[in-house]
Amino acid sequence: MRVTVIAVAIVAAIVALLLLLNNAFPNVLADPDNRIRVFASFGWLLLLVGSVALRFRSQPGTALRSLAAWLLIGLALVWVYAYRFEAQEIGNRIFGELVPAHGISASTAALPAGGSSAGPREVRFALNENGHYQVQARVNGTYITFLVDTGASDVVLSPDDARRVGFADNQLNFIERAETANGIAHVAPVTLNNLTIGPIVMARLPAKVNQAPMPYSLLGMRFLNQLRGWRVQQQTLILQQ
Repeated sequence: MRVTVIAVAIVAAIVALLLLLNNAFPNVLADPDNRIRVFASFGWLLLLVGSVALRFRSQPGTALRSLAAWLLIGLALVWVYAYRFEAQEIGNRIFGELVPAHGISASTAALPAGGSSAGPREVRFALNENGHYQVQARVNGTYITFLVDTGASDVVLSPDDARRVGFADNQLNFIERAETANGIAHVAPVTLNNLTIGPIVMARLPAKVNQAPMPYSLLGMRFLNQLRGWRVQQQTLILQQ
């Protein structure tokens, strides 16, 4: 009989909480997805409290400790979810410091529901151990590490990177010549379907493939000049689109 009374009291309390929630936030339960999440959460809460209530008769101390532990776990999960954007930004910043080529993207916490931002999309890169700015980009779906070179006019792919992104040797025509610090180089003009660096995306970007081997592909002024802005501030390269 006592268990029945406890169960009825728990159900009544949950119904009261639902009514209070609906009155305080009338739009929450109007959305079908929100309604499913709310009822699922209260269902799990009902099972948890019910199991604790049944155990309370035989082992009250153990039941209370279990309830306290589950409440702490629930609060921790809510806290993690509430600060997920901040946690993601901290993780990105740590990874960006450990792997400079990865970069640190601007926080997306302020993005509207549609996912697009009214402000510029921004990514930052720290100097690597050799004093250069390396940028990890995705070219035609393949990750390539570029060296940022303001002395280069174009985006220049090494032969190995060109093969990785899908340019076969027999597709390349090295008809152009380019002046480099090491003399005249023969290059083949190509077009990159897309180049993505963090939140920055460029489509149909002209580039060159170098005929001679290169340790790194180069990200030159043709890319930088198409950005909304770029600058070096406190030894940090900032790219904006």
